[in-house]
Amino acid sequence: MHPTAASPEEEMAATISRDLRGKMELLGDLGRGPDVTSELCQAALIQAEGRVAEALDILRSAQGRLDTETEQLLDHRLRLLEDRRRALQATGVHFALGTDIERLRSALESGDRAEAVGWLVEAERRAGQFESDWRGLQGLLAQIQGLRNEATELGFPLGEISSELDGLRERLRGTEVTEDVLDTFAQESAQILMLLHDAIPASLEAELERTMTALERFPDDHPPAAVARRLHLDAGRNLKKGRLTEAIQRVRELRRVLSELERSPARPPMRERAGPSTIGESEDEMLDRLLKKARSLAGRVRTLPPESDTSHEAAVQIREATDLLRARHLKEADATLTKLMRMLASESPPPRT
Repeated sequence: MHPTAASPEEEMAATISRDLRGKMELLGDLGRGPDVTSELCQAALIQAEGRVAEALDILRSAQGRLDTETEQLLDHRLRLLEDRRRALQATGVHFALGTDIERLRSALESGDRAEAVGWLVEAERRAGQFESDWRGLQGLLAQIQGLRNEATELGFPLGEISSELDGLRERLRGTEVTEDVLDTFAQESAQILMLLHDAIPASLEAELERTMTALERFPDDHPPAAVARRLHLDAGRNLKKGRLTEAIQRVRELRRVLSELERSPARPPMRERAGPSTIGESEDEMLDRLLKKARSLAGRVRTLPPESDTSHEAAVQIREATDLLRARHLKEADATLTKLMRMLASESPPPRT
Protein backbone atom coordinates (compact mmCIF):
# COMPACT_ATOMS: atom_id res chain seq x y z
CA MET A 1 0.00 0.00 0.00
CA HIS A 2 1.52 3.30 -1.07
CA PRO A 3 1.66 6.16 1.53
CA THR A 4 -0.81 8.98 1.00
CA ALA A 5 0.78 12.07 -0.53
CA ALA A 6 0.82 15.13 1.72
CA SER A 7 -1.70 17.81 0.87
CA PRO A 8 -0.54 21.38 0.08
CA GLU A 9 -1.80 22.47 3.51
CA GLU A 10 0.24 19.75 5.24
CA GLU A 11 3.35 20.69 3.27
CA MET A 12 2.83 24.33 4.21
CA ALA A 13 2.43 23.40 7.89
CA ALA A 14 5.67 21.40 7.78
CA THR A 15 7.51 24.30 6.14
CA ILE A 16 6.29 26.80 8.72
CA SER A 17 7.17 24.41 11.55
CA ARG A 18 10.74 24.02 10.27
CA ASP A 19 11.03 27.80 9.89
CA LEU A 20 9.85 28.37 13.45
CA ARG A 21 12.25 25.80 14.91
CA GLY A 22 15.16 27.27 12.94
CA LYS A 23 14.42 30.80 14.13
CA MET A 24 14.15 29.74 17.77
CA GLU A 25 17.42 27.84 17.50
CA LEU A 26 19.06 30.97 16.09
CA LEU A 27 17.68 33.09 18.95
CA GLY A 28 19.14 30.62 21.46
CA ASP A 29 22.49 32.42 21.11
CA LEU A 30 20.85 35.49 22.70
CA GLY A 31 19.69 33.64 25.79
CA ARG A 32 16.06 33.71 26.77
CA GLY A 33 13.90 35.10 23.95
CA PRO A 34 10.61 34.63 22.06
CA ASP A 35 9.31 31.07 22.25
CA VAL A 36 6.50 29.41 20.29
CA THR A 37 7.12 25.83 21.39
CA SER A 38 3.63 25.53 22.87
CA GLU A 39 2.06 26.60 19.57
CA LEU A 40 4.15 24.04 17.68
CA CYS A 41 2.98 21.28 20.01
CA GLN A 42 -0.64 22.40 19.82
CA ALA A 43 -0.54 22.55 16.01
CA ALA A 44 1.01 19.07 15.78
CA LEU A 45 -1.73 17.55 17.98
CA ILE A 46 -4.52 19.24 16.03
CA GLN A 47 -2.97 18.22 12.70
CA ALA A 48 -2.80 14.60 13.93
CA GLU A 49 -6.54 14.76 14.47
CA GLY A 50 -6.95 15.71 10.84
CA ARG A 51 -7.70 19.38 11.37
CA VAL A 52 -4.92 20.61 9.12
CA ALA A 53 -6.45 24.02 8.30
CA GLU A 54 -6.82 24.85 11.99
CA ALA A 55 -3.23 23.74 12.68
CA LEU A 56 -2.03 25.93 9.82
CA ASP A 57 -3.79 28.96 11.32
CA ILE A 58 -2.05 28.35 14.65
CA LEU A 59 1.35 28.06 12.97
CA ARG A 60 0.86 31.24 10.93
CA SER A 61 -0.19 33.13 14.05
CA ALA A 62 2.89 31.81 15.87
CA GLN A 63 5.06 32.82 12.94
CA GLY A 64 3.77 36.37 13.05
CA ARG A 65 4.21 36.61 16.81
CA LEU A 66 7.75 35.21 16.66
CA ASP A 67 8.78 37.67 13.94
CA THR A 68 7.32 40.63 15.83
CA GLU A 69 8.85 39.69 19.18
CA THR A 70 12.21 38.90 17.55
CA GLU A 71 12.33 42.34 15.96
CA GLN A 72 11.41 43.95 19.29
CA LEU A 73 14.09 41.91 21.08
CA LEU A 74 16.81 42.86 18.61
CA ASP A 75 15.84 46.54 18.73
CA HIS A 76 15.88 46.44 22.53
CA ARG A 77 19.27 44.75 22.69
CA LEU A 78 20.65 47.24 20.17
CA ARG A 79 19.53 50.13 22.39
CA LEU A 80 21.10 48.46 25.44
CA LEU A 81 24.33 47.97 23.51
CA GLU A 82 24.39 51.64 22.51
CA ASP A 83 23.79 52.60 26.16
CA ARG A 84 26.76 50.44 27.21
CA ARG A 85 28.91 52.06 24.55
CA ARG A 86 27.93 55.55 25.74
CA ALA A 87 28.65 54.56 29.36
CA LEU A 88 32.14 53.44 28.34
CA GLN A 89 32.72 56.64 26.39
CA ALA A 90 31.58 58.69 29.39
CA THR A 91 34.76 57.55 31.15
CA GLY A 92 36.73 59.57 28.58
CA VAL A 93 37.86 56.64 26.44
CA HIS A 94 36.67 55.79 22.91
CA PHE A 95 36.23 52.05 22.54
CA ALA A 96 36.18 50.41 19.10
CA LEU A 97 32.53 49.31 19.06
CA GLY A 98 31.19 51.68 16.40
CA THR A 99 31.71 49.37 13.41
CA ASP A 100 30.01 46.42 15.15
CA ILE A 101 26.97 48.53 16.02
CA GLU A 102 26.70 49.94 12.49
CA ARG A 103 26.82 46.44 10.98
CA LEU A 104 24.14 45.30 13.41
CA ARG A 105 21.92 48.25 12.59
CA SER A 106 22.38 47.68 8.85
CA ALA A 107 21.42 44.00 9.18
CA LEU A 108 18.28 44.93 11.12
CA GLU A 109 17.28 47.54 8.56
CA SER A 110 17.72 45.01 5.72
CA GLY A 111 15.62 42.43 7.57
CA ASP A 112 18.45 39.89 7.76
CA ARG A 113 17.74 38.64 11.25
CA ALA A 114 20.26 35.80 11.09
CA GLU A 115 23.08 38.22 10.33
CA ALA A 116 21.74 40.67 12.92
CA VAL A 117 21.83 38.00 15.63
CA GLY A 118 25.41 37.11 14.70
CA TRP A 119 26.57 40.74 14.90
CA LEU A 120 24.65 41.31 18.12
CA VAL A 121 26.26 38.30 19.84
CA GLU A 122 29.74 39.45 18.76
CA ALA A 123 29.15 43.09 19.72
CA GLU A 124 27.82 42.16 23.16
CA ARG A 125 30.77 39.82 23.72
CA ARG A 126 33.24 42.58 22.87
CA ALA A 127 31.38 45.13 24.99
CA GLY A 128 31.47 42.76 27.98
CA GLN A 129 35.20 42.16 27.49
CA PHE A 130 35.86 45.90 27.24
CA GLU A 131 33.85 46.57 30.40
CA SER A 132 35.69 43.88 32.38
CA ASP A 133 39.18 44.83 31.15
CA TRP A 134 38.51 48.53 31.58
CA ARG A 135 37.41 48.05 35.20
CA GLY A 136 40.64 46.19 35.83
CA LEU A 137 42.74 48.92 34.21
CA GLN A 138 40.87 51.66 36.08
CA GLY A 139 41.62 49.89 39.36
CA LEU A 140 45.28 49.66 38.41
CA LEU A 141 45.42 53.34 37.45
CA ALA A 142 43.70 54.33 40.70
CA GLN A 143 46.28 52.36 42.67
CA ILE A 144 49.10 54.08 40.78
CA GLN A 145 47.50 57.50 41.26
CA GLY A 146 47.05 56.93 44.98
CA LEU A 147 50.66 55.84 45.51
CA ARG A 148 51.95 58.70 43.38
CA ASN A 149 49.91 61.27 45.32
CA GLU A 150 51.05 59.90 48.68
CA ALA A 151 54.69 59.81 47.61
CA THR A 152 54.48 63.35 46.19
CA GLU A 153 52.84 64.60 49.38
CA LEU A 154 55.78 63.27 51.38
CA GLY A 155 58.26 64.78 48.93
CA PHE A 156 59.66 61.46 47.73
CA PRO A 157 61.47 61.76 44.37
CA LEU A 158 59.76 59.81 41.58
CA GLY A 159 61.71 61.02 38.55
CA GLU A 160 59.88 60.33 35.29
CA ILE A 161 57.41 57.89 36.83
CA SER A 162 54.89 60.62 37.58
CA SER A 163 54.90 61.97 34.03
CA GLU A 164 54.55 58.45 32.61
CA LEU A 165 51.16 58.07 34.28
CA ASP A 166 49.96 61.39 32.86
CA GLY A 167 51.22 60.40 29.42
CA LEU A 168 49.39 57.09 29.60
CA ARG A 169 46.11 58.77 30.49
CA GLU A 170 46.53 61.27 27.65
CA ARG A 171 47.13 58.48 25.13
CA LEU A 172 44.05 56.65 26.35
CA ARG A 173 41.92 59.71 25.65
CA GLY A 174 43.35 60.18 22.15
CA THR A 175 43.18 56.60 20.84
CA GLU A 176 40.38 54.35 19.62
CA VAL A 177 40.80 51.51 22.06
CA THR A 178 40.75 47.95 20.75
CA GLU A 179 41.37 44.80 22.76
CA ASP A 180 45.05 44.82 21.81
CA VAL A 181 45.46 48.50 22.69
CA LEU A 182 43.79 47.98 26.06
CA ASP A 183 46.07 45.03 26.78
CA THR A 184 49.11 47.18 25.92
CA PHE A 185 47.96 49.93 28.28
CA ALA A 186 47.41 47.36 31.03
CA GLN A 187 50.97 46.08 30.62
CA GLU A 188 52.39 49.63 30.68
CA SER A 189 50.36 50.43 33.80
CA ALA A 190 51.68 47.33 35.53
CA GLN A 191 55.20 48.46 34.64
CA ILE A 192 54.58 51.92 36.14
CA LEU A 193 53.23 50.33 39.33
CA MET A 194 56.31 48.13 39.54
CA LEU A 195 58.55 51.20 39.18
CA LEU A 196 56.66 52.88 42.02
CA HIS A 197 57.15 49.79 44.18
CA ASP A 198 60.86 50.05 43.45
CA ALA A 199 61.21 53.80 44.04
CA ILE A 200 59.05 54.40 47.12
CA PRO A 201 60.62 51.81 49.46
CA ALA A 202 64.07 53.38 49.00
CA SER A 203 62.71 56.75 50.12
CA LEU A 204 60.84 55.18 53.03
CA GLU A 205 63.95 53.33 54.20
CA ALA A 206 66.03 56.50 54.03
CA GLU A 207 63.43 58.41 56.03
CA LEU A 208 63.19 55.70 58.66
CA GLU A 209 66.97 55.74 59.05
CA ARG A 210 66.94 59.52 59.54
CA THR A 211 64.07 59.19 61.98
CA MET A 212 65.90 56.60 64.03
CA THR A 213 68.85 58.96 64.32
CA ALA A 214 66.50 61.74 65.48
CA LEU A 215 64.93 59.46 68.09
CA GLU A 216 68.38 58.67 69.52
CA ARG A 217 68.25 62.06 71.29
CA PHE A 218 65.30 61.00 73.42
CA PRO A 219 65.46 58.61 76.39
CA ASP A 220 63.61 55.29 76.30
CA ASP A 221 61.20 56.39 79.03
CA HIS A 222 60.10 59.56 77.21
CA PRO A 223 56.36 58.92 76.41
CA PRO A 224 56.04 61.01 73.21
CA ALA A 225 59.23 59.45 71.86
CA ALA A 226 57.81 55.99 72.68
CA VAL A 227 54.81 56.81 70.45
CA ALA A 228 57.19 57.79 67.66
CA ARG A 229 59.16 54.57 68.09
CA ARG A 230 55.97 52.50 67.80
CA LEU A 231 55.08 54.30 64.57
CA HIS A 232 58.63 53.78 63.32
CA LEU A 233 58.44 50.07 64.10
CA ASP A 234 55.02 49.71 62.44
CA ALA A 235 56.19 51.57 59.34
CA GLY A 236 59.18 49.25 59.05
CA ARG A 237 57.01 46.15 59.36
CA ASN A 238 54.58 47.32 56.68
CA LEU A 239 57.47 48.20 54.41
CA LYS A 240 59.00 44.72 54.79
CA LYS A 241 55.67 43.16 53.86
CA GLY A 242 55.25 45.39 50.80
CA ARG A 243 52.27 47.27 52.23
CA LEU A 244 53.38 50.65 50.89
CA THR A 245 50.16 52.55 51.55
CA GLU A 246 50.17 51.54 55.22
CA ALA A 247 53.91 52.28 55.53
CA ILE A 248 53.44 55.73 54.00
CA GLN A 249 50.56 56.44 56.40
CA ARG A 250 52.73 55.53 59.39
CA VAL A 251 55.58 57.71 58.13
CA ARG A 252 53.13 60.60 57.74
CA GLU A 253 51.98 60.13 61.35
CA LEU A 254 55.60 59.76 62.46
CA ARG A 255 56.48 63.11 60.90
CA ARG A 256 53.64 64.75 62.79
CA VAL A 257 54.74 63.26 66.14
CA LEU A 258 58.36 64.25 65.55
CA SER A 259 57.29 67.77 64.62
CA GLU A 260 55.41 68.02 67.92
CA LEU A 261 58.47 66.69 69.75
CA GLU A 262 60.67 69.34 68.14
CA ARG A 263 58.25 72.10 69.14
CA SER A 264 57.94 70.84 72.71
CA PRO A 265 59.17 73.58 75.12
CA ALA A 266 60.50 71.04 77.59
CA ARG A 267 63.19 69.21 75.68
CA PRO A 268 64.21 65.86 77.16
CA PRO A 269 67.82 65.40 78.16
CA MET A 270 70.21 64.09 75.54
CA ARG A 271 70.75 60.35 75.71
CA GLU A 272 74.16 59.42 77.05
CA ARG A 273 76.06 57.31 74.57
CA ALA A 274 77.67 55.32 77.39
CA GLY A 275 76.87 55.09 81.08
CA PRO A 276 79.44 55.68 83.76
CA SER A 277 79.84 51.96 84.29
CA THR A 278 81.07 51.55 80.72
CA ILE A 279 83.83 54.12 80.97
CA GLY A 280 87.18 52.41 80.73
CA GLU A 281 85.74 48.90 80.77
CA SER A 282 87.86 46.19 79.25
CA GLU A 283 86.81 44.05 76.32
CA ASP A 284 86.09 41.11 78.62
CA GLU A 285 84.00 43.32 80.92
CA MET A 286 82.08 44.66 77.93
CA LEU A 287 81.49 41.12 76.66
CA ASP A 288 80.23 40.04 80.08
CA ARG A 289 77.90 43.05 80.27
CA LEU A 290 76.52 42.43 76.81
CA LEU A 291 75.96 38.74 77.49
CA LYS A 292 73.90 39.64 80.55
CA LYS A 293 72.00 42.19 78.50
CA ALA A 294 71.34 39.59 75.78
CA ARG A 295 70.07 37.03 78.32
CA SER A 296 67.79 39.61 79.91
CA LEU A 297 66.33 40.66 76.54
CA ALA A 298 65.97 37.02 75.47
CA GLY A 299 63.86 36.44 78.58
CA ARG A 300 61.63 39.36 77.64
CA VAL A 301 61.29 38.05 74.06
CA ARG A 302 60.08 34.68 75.37
CA THR A 303 57.13 36.42 77.06
CA LEU A 304 55.88 37.79 73.73
CA PRO A 305 53.05 36.09 71.80
CA PRO A 306 54.89 33.49 69.69
CA GLU A 307 53.06 34.33 66.43
CA SER A 308 53.42 38.11 66.67
CA ASP A 309 55.54 40.24 64.34
CA THR A 310 57.45 41.60 67.33
CA SER A 311 58.34 38.10 68.53
CA HIS A 312 59.66 37.14 65.10
CA GLU A 313 61.73 40.31 64.65
CA ALA A 314 63.05 40.16 68.20
CA ALA A 315 64.18 36.56 67.73
CA VAL A 316 66.03 37.56 64.56
CA GLN A 317 67.82 40.37 66.39
CA ILE A 318 68.71 38.12 69.34
CA ARG A 319 70.32 35.62 66.95
CA GLU A 320 72.15 38.45 65.15
CA ALA A 321 73.48 39.84 68.44
CA THR A 322 74.55 36.37 69.57
CA ASP A 323 76.49 35.81 66.36
CA LEU A 324 78.16 39.19 66.75
CA LEU A 325 79.14 38.41 70.34
CA ARG A 326 80.64 35.09 69.31
CA ALA A 327 82.69 36.91 66.70
CA ARG A 328 83.57 39.50 69.39
CA HIS A 329 82.13 42.35 67.31
CA LEU A 330 81.12 44.01 70.55
CA LYS A 331 80.15 47.46 69.31
CA GLU A 332 77.93 46.01 66.62
CA ALA A 333 76.38 43.61 69.13
CA ASP A 334 75.78 46.48 71.57
CA ALA A 335 74.02 48.49 68.84
CA THR A 336 71.83 45.50 67.90
CA LEU A 337 70.85 44.84 71.52
CA THR A 338 70.09 48.53 72.07
CA LYS A 339 67.88 48.54 68.99
CA LEU A 340 66.06 45.48 70.31
CA MET A 341 65.63 47.07 73.71
CA ARG A 342 64.04 50.15 72.15
CA MET A 343 61.76 48.02 70.02
CA LEU A 344 60.53 46.13 73.09
CA ALA A 345 60.13 49.37 75.00
CA SER A 346 57.96 50.79 72.20
CA GLU A 347 55.55 47.87 72.41
CA SER A 348 52.45 48.35 74.53
CA PRO A 349 52.62 46.23 77.69
CA PRO A 350 50.48 43.10 77.67
CA PRO A 351 47.08 43.37 79.42
CA ARG A 352 46.99 42.22 83.02
CA THR A 353 45.05 39.13 83.85
